[in-house]
Amino acid sequence: MKKCTYCIFLTYLILGIYVLGITIKTPFVSLTLDTTKGQPVFVDSYYPLWAEQKNIEKGDIIVAIDGQPAMENRYVQQQMIVRSANALTIQKADKSIQTIAVKHRDMPEELYLQILFPIFYFFLAFGVALYVWRRNQNNLSTFLLILFLLTCSTAYISTGASARGNMIGMFVISSCIILCMVLFIHFLQHFFKYLQIKWTYPHSKWLYLVILFILMEEIEPSLREFTPILNLSLFAVLVVYAIFILVTSYLRTKLAKIRLIALAFIVPFLPFLLFFVTPEILGHKPILHAEIAALFLLFIPFSFLFIQVNERLFDIEYQLSRLRYYSTLAFFSALLLTAGIALLFMGELSIVHVTSIFLLVFMVIIASFYIKERIDFKYRKIIFSSTGNYVHNLYAAVQRMGKAKNQQELLDRFKYEITEKLGTTAFHIRTITDDSPQHVSYYPQLLLHDAGEEKIMLEIRHALQKEELLWLELLALYVSMFINNLQQIEDLVREIQHIKNTSDTPLPWLDKLLWNIIEKEKSILAQELHDTILQEQLHLARELDVLAGSPTIQKETVLAIREQLLNATKDLREYCENLSPPLLDTFGLQMALKKLIQKVKIRADFLLSAQIDRVEFQDVTLHLVVYRLVQELLNNAIKHAEATEVSLQLQAIPQGFILRYDDNGIGCDIDDLIQSSASMGINGIRERVRAFNGDITIQSSLNEGMHIYIQIQEDGDSYDEHTYYR
Repeated sequence: MKKCTYCIFLTYLILGIYVLGITIKTPFVSLTLDTTKGQPVFVDSYYPLWAEQKNIEKGDIIVAIDGQPAMENRYVQQQMIVRSANALTIQKADKSIQTIAVKHRDMPEELYLQILFPIFYFFLAFGVALYVWRRNQNNLSTFLLILFLLTCSTAYISTGASARGNMIGMFVISSCIILCMVLFIHFLQHFFKYLQIKWTYPHSKWLYLVILFILMEEIEPSLREFTPILNLSLFAVLVVYAIFILVTSYLRTKLAKIRLIALAFIVPFLPFLLFFVTPEILGHKPILHAEIAALFLLFIPFSFLFIQVNERLFDIEYQLSRLRYYSTLAFFSALLLTAGIALLFMGELSIVHVTSIFLLVFMVIIASFYIKERIDFKYRKIIFSSTGNYVHNLYAAVQRMGKAKNQQELLDRFKYEITEKLGTTAFHIRTITDDSPQHVSYYPQLLLHDAGEEKIMLEIRHALQKEELLWLELLALYVSMFINNLQQIEDLVREIQHIKNTSDTPLPWLDKLLWNIIEKEKSILAQELHDTILQEQLHLARELDVLAGSPTIQKETVLAIREQLLNATKDLREYCENLSPPLLDTFGLQMALKKLIQKVKIRADFLLSAQIDRVEFQDVTLHLVVYRLVQELLNNAIKHAEATEVSLQLQAIPQGFILRYDDNGIGCDIDDLIQSSASMGINGIRERVRAFNGDITIQSSLNEGMHIYIQIQEDGDSYDEHTYYR
């Protein structure tokens, strides 16, 4: 499917560049002529303002088009129309001859609607399709969505070439407007399958037969005259059918995801259907020209940009609400700016100019909002005051306060952090009880803790900046949580102390917890021994039974049994070493890890490269933690990675270490990792890292290997405890 997607992208680029090149090469003029008297007499123009500016009047004779006699032009002969031209030679009523150079910039409507907007749509659709494909590859629903987006874009950008009479452009637009609808309905069928909604409509594969009908129209000359009306009729039927599927499905299921897709489809297509296609089919003058009505199709990439098909839709409600919010702000801003520009150049700008300026300003403002959001997300946290970085200081302050052993110590540390960060002592912490006298304060206050009968308040007697106030509010929130936790811990300690003083009976819940942990470890060890050593011993027992019943004892058989016993003993020794590595206490961590790596190299079928620095810790348990982490990582590589190359690096840093693991194996989907058999080892690694206040980053995707980064610092300066999955 990946190669097929590459071919589709390449075809889209080649075809798009071709039809846009045809559009740019020759301006579209669409002059209606009267040839009944043997001469091409000008009657009307598609762009009357341009004709008036160029002094082309009714009754003028079109002598030549691009230097060739007008009556030899195919479209003048067949349709009495001049579709496009770079130069026109005109004979006026007074027999004077004029040559008019036709340029795109002289016809703003043609420039914007047939060149600039299609070019913008061309790149926009390509970018959106590429974005969707990169996030969700090897997925049929994604493939269909990409085809739908690119087909809609191809149909739109081919309008200019089709209007100029280019055969390829005419064929592309007639087939693509039908194909995009078929692809969308096909996409809906697959999406309903994911949602486990019964598809009660005809199978979408039969709709592809409509494309064969389009090909027959192009081949059969007798049908070509009716091709435009037939194609528009088919398009209208398919649009109504798709809307019918979406509306009836939503009424039946009330699912928000179907409602969102319905809106994303109806908003672009319904205006085009009502204002152009329907009047054209009924033989009436369209309410909007095709180029104007087709502008609504620009909403298609924006609508489906947020639809990620990888057996699910991601949080599209959030994305669409954000788009609505930004669009509302941008609409009124763009309206005011456009109105100001229109007043400034009153009388010089046409409605097309004003509309184009509005759309351009509207899109630029929306893009600016998104860019600002990304910049804020990346850089706002490093806004500095005279006393340093607010966010970094917040994390460090929370880390320091988290070491408090009781409520009073916590409040003392809280006061210290405020004094250090804000450089003021103009604040006061008060404890208010139901019996406390009423106190009226005229200063801002923050509630730190509310236990019903007792409240702890922070009274601020100093003017604060917005960033300082936000920092203080977040810190106060952490203090409130710390107080709750400390009180629960103190209550638990008092309960334990009370039970200890009043009864010799141990705590049942603590016994149960410890018992469960011990039994779980026993179960894992028992399973390992049962599957390996015990099975080997049973096999040897059978061999000895056979040997005892044999009249002759063969030396080779005895030696083979002896070898198997030695192997079983070796395996048992390895289990014992895994449970309690003897080299770790005797020769240190570095030697123990090197011994472990040597054993793995013998067992594993991958190439293992390791770089182990000497690391030292005040807390001796960290040596065992590092050993267990390396052990789990390598066991995971042997059992699950299916890699050919594995690299391991242990790097010493001040008061800690960094452990990097990389393999080129099959990798995994992070969302599926928790459900897999490998999750036990990964979760064990994650829990060990979290227990020592470390950071772990896990990066993996299917067929892209696995990359794990672990950092632990002994002094706890790593102020953020998170596991990052990518």
